[in-house]
Amino acid sequence: MPPKRRNPSRSDPTHALGPRLVLTVLLGGSLVWLNACTTLPSAQPPPGGEAVYRSENYIVYTSDGQRSTSELADEFLGDAQKSWMIEEANGAGDLASGRAIVIPLKIRNKGGLNREGFQTVPVLTYHRFGDNCDSPLCMPAEVFEAQMRYLKESGYHSVTPEELLAFLQYRRPLPKKSVWITMDDGYRSTYHVAYPILKKYGFTATLFIYTDFVGVSRLAVTWPQLKEMQTNGFSIGSHTMTHSDLTKPRPEESDADFIKRVRRELEESKRIIDKKLQQDTFVLAYPFGYYDRRAINLAQEAGYSLAASVRRGGNPFFANPLALKRDQVLKRDMETFVSRLKIFYPLALE
Repeated sequence: MPPKRRNPSRSDPTHALGPRLVLTVLLGGSLVWLNACTTLPSAQPPPGGEAVYRSENYIVYTSDGQRSTSELADEFLGDAQKSWMIEEANGAGDLASGRAIVIPLKIRNKGGLNREGFQTVPVLTYHRFGDNCDSPLCMPAEVFEAQMRYLKESGYHSVTPEELLAFLQYRRPLPKKSVWITMDDGYRSTYHVAYPILKKYGFTATLFIYTDFVGVSRLAVTWPQLKEMQTNGFSIGSHTMTHSDLTKPRPEESDADFIKRVRRELEESKRIIDKKLQQDTFVLAYPFGYYDRRAINLAQEAGYSLAASVRRGGNPFFANPLALKRDQVLKRDMETFVSRLKIFYPLALE
Protein backbone atom coordinates (compact mmCIF):
# COMPACT_ATOMS: atom_id res chain seq x y z
CA MET A 1 0.00 0.00 0.00
CA PRO A 2 1.45 3.40 -0.88
CA PRO A 3 2.24 5.64 2.10
CA LYS A 4 -0.08 8.45 3.14
CA ARG A 5 0.98 11.83 1.81
CA ARG A 6 1.06 14.54 4.41
CA ASN A 7 -0.15 17.50 2.39
CA PRO A 8 -2.61 16.46 -0.32
CA SER A 9 -2.55 18.81 -3.26
CA ARG A 10 -6.27 18.57 -4.03
CA SER A 11 -7.89 21.96 -3.54
CA ASP A 12 -10.67 22.18 -0.96
CA PRO A 13 -13.95 22.28 -2.89
CA THR A 14 -16.10 23.46 -0.03
CA HIS A 15 -15.24 27.14 -0.43
CA ALA A 16 -15.90 27.66 3.28
CA LEU A 17 -16.71 31.15 4.48
CA GLY A 18 -14.20 32.78 6.79
CA PRO A 19 -14.88 31.95 10.45
CA ARG A 20 -15.66 35.55 11.40
CA LEU A 21 -18.39 35.80 8.73
CA VAL A 22 -19.81 32.38 9.54
CA LEU A 23 -20.04 33.17 13.23
CA THR A 24 -21.55 36.58 12.61
CA VAL A 25 -24.27 35.04 10.46
CA LEU A 26 -24.96 32.13 12.82
CA LEU A 27 -24.87 34.01 16.07
CA GLY A 28 -26.62 37.20 15.05
CA GLY A 29 -25.11 39.15 17.89
CA SER A 30 -25.85 36.59 20.60
CA LEU A 31 -22.35 36.40 22.04
CA VAL A 32 -23.28 38.44 25.07
CA TRP A 33 -26.07 35.97 25.87
CA LEU A 34 -23.82 32.97 25.31
CA ASN A 35 -21.22 34.26 27.72
CA ALA A 36 -23.50 35.81 30.31
CA CYS A 37 -22.95 34.57 33.85
CA THR A 38 -25.92 33.60 35.97
CA THR A 39 -25.70 35.05 39.47
CA LEU A 40 -26.94 32.58 42.05
CA PRO A 41 -28.52 33.76 45.31
CA SER A 42 -26.17 33.40 48.23
CA ALA A 43 -26.87 30.52 50.58
CA GLN A 44 -25.17 29.35 53.75
CA PRO A 45 -23.91 25.82 52.99
CA PRO A 46 -25.25 23.23 55.44
CA PRO A 47 -23.28 20.09 56.34
CA GLY A 48 -21.89 18.17 53.35
CA GLY A 49 -23.85 16.15 50.87
CA GLU A 50 -26.84 18.42 50.34
CA ALA A 51 -28.21 20.55 47.51
CA VAL A 52 -28.56 24.04 48.97
CA TYR A 53 -29.90 25.79 45.87
CA ARG A 54 -31.77 24.60 42.82
CA SER A 55 -33.10 26.46 39.78
CA GLU A 56 -33.82 25.60 36.17
CA ASN A 57 -30.18 26.33 35.36
CA TYR A 58 -28.04 25.25 38.32
CA ILE A 59 -27.78 23.21 41.44
CA VAL A 60 -25.43 24.28 44.21
CA TYR A 61 -24.36 21.18 46.07
CA THR A 62 -22.30 21.02 49.24
CA SER A 63 -19.79 18.23 48.91
CA ASP A 64 -19.59 15.49 51.49
CA GLY A 65 -16.08 14.65 50.35
CA GLN A 66 -17.14 11.14 49.36
CA ARG A 67 -18.69 11.45 45.90
CA SER A 68 -16.87 11.94 42.61
CA THR A 69 -17.90 14.26 39.80
CA SER A 70 -18.95 11.15 37.85
CA GLU A 71 -21.31 10.13 40.64
CA LEU A 72 -22.74 13.64 40.87
CA ALA A 73 -23.21 13.77 37.09
CA ASP A 74 -24.95 10.42 37.14
CA GLU A 75 -27.41 11.57 39.84
CA PHE A 76 -28.10 15.13 38.76
CA LEU A 77 -27.45 15.03 35.01
CA GLY A 78 -28.42 11.43 34.31
CA ASP A 79 -25.10 10.61 32.68
CA ALA A 80 -21.80 9.92 34.42
CA GLN A 81 -19.99 10.86 31.21
CA LYS A 82 -21.07 14.48 31.74
CA SER A 83 -18.78 14.80 34.76
CA TRP A 84 -16.66 17.20 32.69
CA MET A 85 -19.49 19.76 32.87
CA ILE A 86 -19.20 19.83 36.65
CA GLU A 87 -15.41 19.90 36.52
CA GLU A 88 -15.31 22.81 34.06
CA ALA A 89 -17.94 24.76 35.99
CA ASN A 90 -15.92 24.59 39.21
CA GLY A 91 -12.36 25.02 37.99
CA ALA A 92 -9.39 23.47 39.69
CA GLY A 93 -9.73 21.93 43.10
CA ASP A 94 -10.97 18.79 44.78
CA LEU A 95 -14.38 17.93 46.18
CA ALA A 96 -13.42 18.41 49.81
CA SER A 97 -16.16 18.12 52.37
CA GLY A 98 -18.06 21.37 52.79
CA ARG A 99 -17.06 22.80 49.41
CA ALA A 100 -19.90 24.34 47.38
CA ILE A 101 -20.11 22.64 43.95
CA VAL A 102 -22.00 24.21 41.04
CA ILE A 103 -23.81 21.67 38.86
CA PRO A 104 -25.04 23.23 35.57
CA LEU A 105 -28.35 21.79 34.40
CA LYS A 106 -28.66 23.59 31.08
CA ILE A 107 -26.18 24.05 28.29
CA ARG A 108 -26.02 27.48 26.73
CA ASN A 109 -22.82 27.48 24.71
CA LYS A 110 -22.93 24.46 22.42
CA GLY A 111 -20.29 25.79 20.03
CA GLY A 112 -17.53 26.61 22.50
CA LEU A 113 -17.68 30.33 21.76
CA ASN A 114 -16.51 33.30 23.76
CA ARG A 115 -15.46 36.87 23.09
CA GLU A 116 -11.87 35.84 22.31
CA GLY A 117 -12.56 33.07 19.79
CA PHE A 118 -13.97 29.57 19.50
CA GLN A 119 -13.27 25.97 20.41
CA THR A 120 -11.69 23.59 17.92
CA VAL A 121 -11.37 19.81 18.15
CA PRO A 122 -8.01 18.34 17.12
CA VAL A 123 -8.04 14.93 15.46
CA LEU A 124 -4.98 12.69 15.82
CA THR A 125 -4.23 10.05 13.20
CA TYR A 126 -2.05 6.96 13.64
CA HIS A 127 -1.46 3.93 11.42
CA ARG A 128 0.53 1.14 13.04
CA PHE A 129 2.57 0.53 16.18
CA GLY A 130 5.58 -1.52 17.24
CA ASP A 131 8.64 -1.81 19.44
CA ASN A 132 11.00 -1.13 16.55
CA CYS A 133 9.70 1.20 13.87
CA ASP A 134 11.46 2.01 10.61
CA SER A 135 8.71 4.14 9.05
CA PRO A 136 7.11 7.47 9.97
CA LEU A 137 3.78 5.66 9.77
CA CYS A 138 4.83 3.37 12.63
CA MET A 139 4.64 4.74 16.17
CA PRO A 140 6.84 3.11 18.85
CA ALA A 141 4.76 1.73 21.71
CA GLU A 142 6.64 3.65 24.39
CA VAL A 143 6.17 6.95 22.52
CA PHE A 144 2.47 6.30 22.03
CA GLU A 145 2.06 5.55 25.73
CA ALA A 146 3.91 8.76 26.63
CA GLN A 147 1.52 10.69 24.38
CA MET A 148 -1.58 9.11 25.93
CA ARG A 149 -0.17 9.70 29.42
CA TYR A 150 0.28 13.37 28.52
CA LEU A 151 -3.33 13.61 27.34
CA LYS A 152 -4.59 12.00 30.53
CA GLU A 153 -2.48 14.09 32.89
CA SER A 154 -3.38 17.27 30.98
CA GLY A 155 -7.12 16.67 31.32
CA TYR A 156 -8.02 15.74 27.74
CA HIS A 157 -11.14 13.76 26.87
CA SER A 158 -11.32 11.39 23.91
CA VAL A 159 -14.56 11.85 21.98
CA THR A 160 -16.57 9.44 19.88
CA PRO A 161 -17.79 10.08 16.33
CA GLU A 162 -21.34 10.41 17.69
CA GLU A 163 -20.26 13.11 20.14
CA LEU A 164 -18.26 14.96 17.51
CA LEU A 165 -21.14 14.88 15.04
CA ALA A 166 -23.51 16.31 17.67
CA PHE A 167 -21.02 19.13 18.29
CA LEU A 168 -20.72 19.86 14.57
CA GLN A 169 -24.51 19.94 14.30
CA TYR A 170 -24.69 22.39 17.21
CA ARG A 171 -26.69 19.91 19.30
CA ARG A 172 -24.32 19.43 22.24
CA PRO A 173 -21.08 20.84 23.60
CA LEU A 174 -17.82 19.02 24.12
CA PRO A 175 -15.27 19.36 26.92
CA LYS A 176 -12.87 22.21 26.23
CA LYS A 177 -10.01 19.74 26.01
CA SER A 178 -11.50 17.28 23.53
CA VAL A 179 -9.55 15.17 21.07
CA TRP A 180 -10.65 12.55 18.55
CA ILE A 181 -8.12 9.71 18.30
CA THR A 182 -8.16 7.82 14.99
CA MET A 183 -6.19 4.97 13.42
CA ASP A 184 -6.14 4.18 9.72
CA ASP A 185 -5.91 0.99 7.66
CA GLY A 186 -6.53 -1.77 10.21
CA TYR A 187 -3.14 -3.07 11.27
CA ARG A 188 -3.17 -5.75 13.94
CA SER A 189 -0.81 -3.66 16.06
CA THR A 190 -3.74 -1.38 16.82
CA TYR A 191 -5.22 -4.32 18.73
CA HIS A 192 -2.05 -5.64 20.36
CA VAL A 193 -0.31 -2.34 21.13
CA ALA A 194 -2.60 0.70 20.98
CA TYR A 195 -5.78 -0.88 22.34
CA PRO A 196 -4.42 -1.86 25.79
CA ILE A 197 -2.63 1.48 26.17
CA LEU A 198 -5.77 3.42 25.36
CA LYS A 199 -7.80 1.34 27.82
CA LYS A 200 -5.17 1.94 30.48
CA TYR A 201 -5.71 5.70 30.26
CA GLY A 202 -9.46 5.57 29.81
CA PHE A 203 -9.50 6.60 26.15
CA THR A 204 -11.24 5.22 23.10
CA ALA A 205 -10.42 5.59 19.41
CA THR A 206 -11.93 5.18 15.96
CA LEU A 207 -10.40 2.60 13.61
CA PHE A 208 -10.77 3.24 9.88
CA ILE A 209 -10.41 -0.08 8.08
CA TYR A 210 -10.36 -0.97 4.42
CA THR A 211 -12.28 -4.20 4.27
CA ASP A 212 -10.13 -6.10 1.75
CA PHE A 213 -7.24 -5.92 4.25
CA VAL A 214 -9.03 -7.30 7.32
CA GLY A 215 -7.75 -10.74 8.32
CA VAL A 216 -5.66 -11.34 5.19
CA SER A 217 -2.29 -11.66 6.96
CA ARG A 218 -0.66 -11.61 10.37
CA LEU A 219 -0.27 -7.82 9.96
CA ALA A 220 -4.00 -7.21 9.63
CA VAL A 221 -6.61 -6.91 12.36
CA THR A 222 -9.30 -9.58 12.41
CA TRP A 223 -13.07 -9.22 12.63
CA PRO A 224 -13.22 -10.80 16.14
CA GLN A 225 -10.61 -8.30 17.32
CA LEU A 226 -12.60 -5.43 15.83
CA LYS A 227 -15.75 -6.75 17.52
CA GLU A 228 -14.01 -6.87 20.88
CA MET A 229 -12.81 -3.28 20.54
CA GLN A 230 -16.25 -2.16 19.42
CA THR A 231 -17.80 -3.84 22.47
CA ASN A 232 -15.42 -1.84 24.66
CA GLY A 233 -16.40 1.54 23.26
CA PHE A 234 -14.16 1.83 20.23
CA SER A 235 -15.67 2.90 16.90
CA ILE A 236 -15.10 1.29 13.52
CA GLY A 237 -15.33 3.36 10.35
CA SER A 238 -14.74 2.79 6.65
CA HIS A 239 -11.52 3.44 4.76
CA THR A 240 -13.18 2.01 1.60
CA MET A 241 -12.68 -1.53 0.33
CA THR A 242 -9.27 -1.33 -1.32
CA HIS A 243 -7.80 1.98 -0.11
CA SER A 244 -8.40 3.53 -3.51
CA ASP A 245 -8.11 7.25 -4.33
CA LEU A 246 -11.68 8.51 -4.65
CA THR A 247 -10.74 11.54 -6.74
CA LYS A 248 -8.61 10.13 -9.55
CA PRO A 249 -9.81 7.83 -12.36
CA ARG A 250 -7.54 5.00 -13.39
CA PRO A 251 -5.82 5.18 -16.78
CA GLU A 252 -8.36 4.79 -19.60
CA GLU A 253 -11.22 4.50 -17.08
CA SER A 254 -14.34 6.29 -18.30
CA ASP A 255 -16.05 8.80 -16.06
CA ALA A 256 -19.07 6.50 -15.72
CA ASP A 257 -16.87 3.54 -14.73
CA PHE A 258 -14.97 5.72 -12.28
CA ILE A 259 -18.17 6.83 -10.54
CA LYS A 260 -19.37 3.23 -10.42
CA ARG A 261 -16.11 2.14 -8.81
CA VAL A 262 -16.15 4.92 -6.21
CA ARG A 263 -19.74 4.10 -5.29
CA ARG A 264 -18.79 0.46 -4.82
CA GLU A 265 -15.78 1.37 -2.65
CA LEU A 266 -18.02 3.44 -0.38
CA GLU A 267 -21.21 1.40 -0.35
CA GLU A 268 -19.77 -2.10 -0.23
CA SER A 269 -17.28 -1.32 2.54
CA LYS A 270 -20.12 0.11 4.63
CA ARG A 271 -22.31 -2.91 3.90
CA ILE A 272 -19.57 -5.33 4.97
CA ILE A 273 -18.76 -3.47 8.19
CA ASP A 274 -22.45 -3.11 9.02
CA LYS A 275 -23.00 -6.85 8.61
CA LYS A 276 -19.85 -8.00 10.41
CA LEU A 277 -20.22 -5.66 13.39
CA GLN A 278 -24.01 -5.19 13.49
CA GLN A 279 -23.84 -1.43 13.26
CA ASP A 280 -24.76 1.48 11.01
CA THR A 281 -21.39 2.75 9.79
CA PHE A 282 -21.55 6.50 9.31
CA VAL A 283 -17.92 7.63 9.49
CA LEU A 284 -15.34 7.52 6.70
CA ALA A 285 -11.67 8.36 6.23
CA TYR A 286 -10.79 9.27 2.65
CA PRO A 287 -7.88 7.12 1.38
CA PHE A 288 -4.72 9.24 1.27
CA GLY A 289 -6.85 12.05 2.66
CA TYR A 290 -7.96 12.96 -0.87
CA TYR A 291 -11.45 14.25 -1.52
CA ASP A 292 -13.26 16.62 -3.84
CA ARG A 293 -16.83 17.80 -4.24
CA ARG A 294 -17.86 14.62 -6.05
CA ALA A 295 -16.32 12.38 -3.40
CA ILE A 296 -18.16 14.32 -0.69
CA ASN A 297 -21.47 13.96 -2.52
CA LEU A 298 -20.99 10.24 -3.14
CA ALA A 299 -19.98 9.66 0.48
CA GLN A 300 -23.11 11.39 1.65
CA GLU A 301 -25.27 9.38 -0.76
CA ALA A 302 -23.69 6.18 0.57
CA GLY A 303 -24.82 7.02 4.10
CA TYR A 304 -21.81 8.69 5.71
CA SER A 305 -22.33 11.67 8.03
CA LEU A 306 -18.67 12.24 9.00
CA ALA A 307 -15.66 12.03 6.72
CA ALA A 308 -12.07 12.99 7.38
CA SER A 309 -9.03 14.03 5.38
CA VAL A 310 -5.43 14.35 6.56
CA ARG A 311 -5.24 18.12 6.23
CA ARG A 312 -3.84 19.66 9.36
CA GLY A 313 -5.92 21.76 11.66
CA GLY A 314 -8.71 21.69 14.20
CA ASN A 315 -12.44 21.50 13.68
CA PRO A 316 -14.84 24.16 15.04
CA PHE A 317 -18.57 23.50 15.30
CA PHE A 318 -19.15 25.09 11.89
CA ALA A 319 -16.67 22.80 10.09
CA ASN A 320 -17.96 20.69 7.20
CA PRO A 321 -18.65 17.26 8.76
CA LEU A 322 -17.70 15.59 5.46
CA ALA A 323 -14.36 17.41 5.15
CA LEU A 324 -12.83 17.21 8.62
CA LYS A 325 -9.18 17.97 9.26
CA ARG A 326 -6.82 15.53 10.92
CA ASP A 327 -3.18 15.67 11.99
CA GLN A 328 -1.08 12.63 11.21
CA VAL A 329 1.20 11.89 14.16
CA LEU A 330 4.43 11.16 12.34
CA LYS A 331 7.11 12.74 14.51
CA ARG A 332 7.95 11.28 17.88
CA ASP A 333 9.02 14.24 20.01
CA MET A 334 6.59 15.52 22.62
CA GLU A 335 6.91 19.14 21.55
CA THR A 336 5.53 18.39 18.08
CA PHE A 337 2.79 16.24 19.56
CA VAL A 338 1.66 18.97 21.94
CA SER A 339 1.67 21.51 19.09
CA ARG A 340 -1.03 19.43 17.35
CA LEU A 341 -3.40 19.82 20.31
CA LYS A 342 -4.88 23.20 19.44
CA ILE A 343 -8.24 23.41 21.18
CA PHE A 344 -8.97 27.10 20.67
CA TYR A 345 -8.84 29.52 17.75
CA PRO A 346 -8.30 33.12 18.87
CA LEU A 347 -10.51 35.58 17.03
CA ALA A 348 -12.10 38.80 18.27
CA LEU A 349 -15.82 38.24 17.89
CA GLU A 350 -17.08 41.61 19.04
